[in-house]
Amino acid sequence: MPQQPDLFGVKVKDGRRWYSIDERDWQPMKIGETILPGFSFIPVAEDEQGAWKSYWMRLQPGARSLDHRHDSTELVVILDGVFTDHDGTDFLPGQTVSYPAGSRHSTSSNEGCTVLVVARTESTIVTQARA
Repeated sequence: MPQQPDLFGVKVKDGRRWYSIDERDWQPMKIGETILPGFSFIPVAEDEQGAWKSYWMRLQPGARSLDHRHDSTELVVILDGVFTDHDGTDFLPGQTVSYPAGSRHSTSSNEGCTVLVVARTESTIVTQARA
């Protein structure tokens, strides 16, 4: 996920950087080189030492991700809508869910949602069937 210094929603003052979601900043979401239909993201911030990266992620109504593996722990904070895990568990605004390194799943949203994601590394698409 390349960091974009020229986002419309970014403000910077004395080294402090803050971001307000701006509709012009949404970009197509990928896992590796594979575009995820119905998913988009906005890079927010990352640790200078590479400990973590954060980004807004939006799922359009009906969007479903590919089965993927988390190569590091991932924290998801639900801002709006309903974020649904592969087992049918719904996560609502104000809730968080974390996935440990090595875990795999897929996500979806019937109505659409916006979440904040914090992780050290990006996910990897899983090509074999779930056990």
